[in-house]
Amino acid sequence: MKIPVLEFQSLRSYNREIFLIEHGDLVKTFVAIDINFDTLVQLPGTKRDHNGKSYVSLIPFVFLLQRQAQSAFEALAAFQSYQAWVLLRPGIEAALIIGKWVDDPGNAEIWKNRENDKRTYQKTYTGKGLRSKSLPDSESIQGVLRKINDDFIHANPDYYHRHLNINPGPEFVKMLLQYVDEDSFLLTNAFAFLHLLVVTQQALLSLFNNLFSCNTALPSSRELFVRTYADRIGKLIDLSEEHRRLMREFGMWNTEAT
Repeated sequence: MKIPVLEFQSLRSYNREIFLIEHGDLVKTFVAIDINFDTLVQLPGTKRDHNGKSYVSLIPFVFLLQRQAQSAFEALAAFQSYQAWVLLRPGIEAALIIGKWVDDPGNAEIWKNRENDKRTYQKTYTGKGLRSKSLPDSESIQGVLRKINDDFIHANPDYYHRHLNINPGPEFVKMLLQYVDEDSFLLTNAFAFLHLLVVTQQALLSLFNNLFSCNTALPSSRELFVRTYADRIGKLIDLSEEHRRLMREFGMWNTEAT
């Protein structure tokens, strides 16, 4: 007897094993990028700004980004990139909120008072309002958040058609909704995810270095990622405009330079 729920779970487990075998280098890269969070947490956890002010309240936002990134990578390893972006979304938002709080401590009060003053909250924390002066690349990172909302949060026409295969026959129409990604799209999404994550980490590091007047570096940098994978990414984005769009709009990758 076939049990669809168990078949689906079996497929996810199988895909994870395949991902580990065929893309073990990406697993190692994600592990290295994940270790960067130790540095990002240590800075607000041990340092104060020039006025002696502590910023430990920012640490949970860093933890949120780390947790969501780990969960998102699990979805990628199961060949389900459409779930990965949904899972990563709150983490990207958390990084943007850090920039807002550093810009103006009053923004933290607006955040806490969300239920009592939703209009001010929405103005401050939605759309372009999430951009900040303190977080480098804030505008581009917020742009990725917007694209995640557009492409993966709502059941709009693009989401409706993305994994749908329809084959009309003489007497019936065969309709199939794919649960997993084709390999080249999965890889493109994985590279976009990894690059976006390390760019966001680098932006947070710059914010903290500026805030605490220090010059800390991340163990695994964006420059190292680019040197390691630029050629492979270049070949992927040459496959189609959709591959190129994924790297540009979700991965913040400069596709013109590749």
